[in-house]
Amino acid sequence: MSTSVGVQELREVLAPPPSTPLDETAWQAWVVKGRAQDRRDGAARQKAVKWLSIAALVVVAALWSRLAPYDVVVRFILAAGAFAVMFHALHTRHYAFAAVFGALALLYNPAAPVFSFTGGWQRAVVLASTVPFVASLGWRTARKEHND
Repeated sequence: MSTSVGVQELREVLAPPPSTPLDETAWQAWVVKGRAQDRRDGAARQKAVKWLSIAALVVVAALWSRLAPYDVVVRFILAAGAFAVMFHALHTRHYAFAAVFGALALLYNPAAPVFSFTGGWQRAVVLASTVPFVASLGWRTARKEHND
């Protein structure tokens, strides 16, 4: 018993869809839209870093005696926030703010602590450290576009 197998022919030929030439104005509009989205995303990230740093400083001031065993972790978080805002300040040419946040990064450096989380004046320093972060929330982040 033999079974014959028939081959069916393809009735239509599949072809790629026709391509249209690149429209330069559409491309430029797409690039501008992408850059605007990147700026909005960067601003949102910077605002989140600033608010997290403010929250961390307030929590440290409120839970002062309980956070002493975790001072390295707290210092690392605060120094990282200060570095992030410092680099953003340098990028947007706010050099005075960059110097202040550089000093805060050195103040909270986990590798070489300047002060311990034990006394009353240190708590005042931590609370005073929130002032630059709060002030940086009001920055104008607009800067001249570079022609890339």
